[in-house]
Amino acid sequence: MSEENGPLGPDAGPDADAPRRAASARFDVAKRDDEGLRDALDPATHSLGEALKLSYRILQVGIVALVLMFVFSGFQSVPEGDTGVKTLFGAIAGKDGEEQLSPGLQPFWPYPVGDLVKFPQRHTMRMDREFWPNPFARGRDVARTMQEMLDTADPNAGIRPGSDNSLLTRDGDIVHMQLEIEFVVADAVKFLETTAPEQVDRIVRTAIRRGAVEAASAMTLVEFTDTRDLVGPSVRENAQRVLDRLDTGLEITSIRALERTAPFAVVNRFREVQTARENAKAAVERARQDAVTMLTQVAGGEVYAELLTLIREYEQQLESGKADAAEATLARLGARMEAPDVGGEVSRTVLRAKSIESSMRARLEREAKRVESLAASFDDPRAQVMRQMWINAVRDVLDNPQAEVFASSDLLGMISLRLRSSNEVMQMRRDGEIQRRKAAEQAREAGQFYAPNSEQIMVDRPGRRLERDASGGAGKL
Repeated sequence: MSEENGPLGPDAGPDADAPRRAASARFDVAKRDDEGLRDALDPATHSLGEALKLSYRILQVGIVALVLMFVFSGFQSVPEGDTGVKTLFGAIAGKDGEEQLSPGLQPFWPYPVGDLVKFPQRHTMRMDREFWPNPFARGRDVARTMQEMLDTADPNAGIRPGSDNSLLTRDGDIVHMQLEIEFVVADAVKFLETTAPEQVDRIVRTAIRRGAVEAASAMTLVEFTDTRDLVGPSVRENAQRVLDRLDTGLEITSIRALERTAPFAVVNRFREVQTARENAKAAVERARQDAVTMLTQVAGGEVYAELLTLIREYEQQLESGKADAAEATLARLGARMEAPDVGGEVSRTVLRAKSIESSMRARLEREAKRVESLAASFDDPRAQVMRQMWINAVRDVLDNPQAEVFASSDLLGMISLRLRSSNEVMQMRRDGEIQRRKAAEQAREAGQFYAPNSEQIMVDRPGRRLERDASGGAGKL
């Protein structure tokens, strides 16, 4: 470009005559071919277009992927043991009765359009302190065991309100217990409408406290501490009634009373009673075994049961005045005692009785023969044999150390004599009577003999009576 052809021309202004800076570039415009320029620019333009198309496609794929991820973000899985509900714009969604979720994959609208509210369905908890004494002793940070609390229980210490918790029974006794509770969310809709999930344990504990108070107030101390768990089912029933009334959607499946006890200061006395009871049972069992052993020794084998039955039957008939039936029963008893299968003392007693009977029979037969041989002499009062027998009889009477002989003259006529025994003889008689009674009492206490209906045997007055011909008899007072 020349100065003459400048944009301002030669008359550009007052400084037109001033010297100018030399030009740094010079452009010469020449006519060129447009097709060659277009061919030079096409590869770059094409490459740029392809790059833009690829970027747009990648952007489209990314947008589609994001849309799909957003759509499928509503597909959630409910773990085993959990439950919940679907919410659409914050409201519980689903058909009536089908709102509650079951474990598995649950397709639904993505958040924030829809959402799945999940929470554990089954819960387990323990109530160790609500009805239990304070296990922490003064100055100790470690909880005591139940055995330690039993051993250190003080009857004079009392119960500290706010620290030692307990229940009252129907008869006014104090009791303690520990519980283990299992419950489930049976209706998730009601549960979410009426209950905050984080407050579920607190609500259930409150219901169980009330149920435990009602259950204990309907039982006695013995029923509360019985071997069977009567407390747990009763507490569950009462607590479930409270939860149903609140419409919480919770269901208590089981309540177990892990520990049920009276106050620890009283339990020691209960243990002593239980020990005494067990000792009594053991003593009764030993006595029963000893009785069986003794009865077996008396009668042998199992025969004693039959003999006892006959003996009781005989005594009842005799006491009710059925003399004929008693005699028949006595005959059956005697025949049963003489049976071959009877052993022991009964068998030996029967053998001794038969031996004594044979001996007495032989002796009586000898006496009878002797009396028959002396019959002719009895008719003659002057016979020497008669005189000798009278002398022997008098001698037998006078040989008694307690016998006294008083001699008086036949000439006294109508005069009556009042005589007094010797002091030595009277003392001897009293000592003999005392010794006889002592011997009888000792024999009775030692049980040295047994006689059927022995309570009818009297001392110093009429008792049992036998007929003279020994054909029968009856009890007589």
